Amino acid sequence: MTSFTLDTNCLLAVDELRPEAEDVRGLVTAHAEGMASVGLVAISASERQKSGQGLESFDEFKSRVANLGFGHLELLKPMMYWDVTFWDYCLWVDEAMQDVEQKIHQILFPNIEFLWSDYCAARGLDRNNMAFDKKWRNAKCDVQAYWIHVHFKREVFVTSDRNFHAATKKAALLALFGGSIETPHSATAMLP
Repeated sequence: MTSFTLDTNCLLAVDELRPEAEDVRGLVTAHAEGMASVGLVAISASERQKSGQGLESFDEFKSRVANLGFGHLELLKPMMYWDVTFWDYCLWVDEAMQDVEQKIHQILFPNIEFLWSDYCAARGLDRNNMAFDKKWRNAKCDVQAYWIHVHFKREVFVTSDRNFHAATKKAALLALFGGSIETPHSATAMLP
């Protein structure tokens, strides 16, 4: 049985009734019918919500996921990051896991500093006097989405995010970690 990892864009596709929503629902249905193993990256709970604000608790995210019909999917935990992830739903990690994250970051976001302190220093920002910048936080969440996919040894990463489909980035990620990166439509075509 093929394992699929849905990123945040898949959740948004259904929530916002985007064109790819039908394909995402097809993957979710395949999971319910035992034809595929489909998981959802729990880092989605850390992304900025429609309101522009973050969620107060991970339970809020689980309710949202259930309301969209994804409640039966496995929620795949991200690495623990202070003020990014939820303490009750993340992983303590070791150096090898962090090395994988840095490799993914370098491929996806070579022009964004990996560490918050370095990002602030490069831009003259006071890292102690502000919340995480949207650009840095979004990069961290995207990197975590793919790190989760790699860490849990899943086969197909499903996203409509063009950054993952850029030829050189996609090729570099697949060369290092294997598997495939597909759009919701091309992932659905892989179902039996």
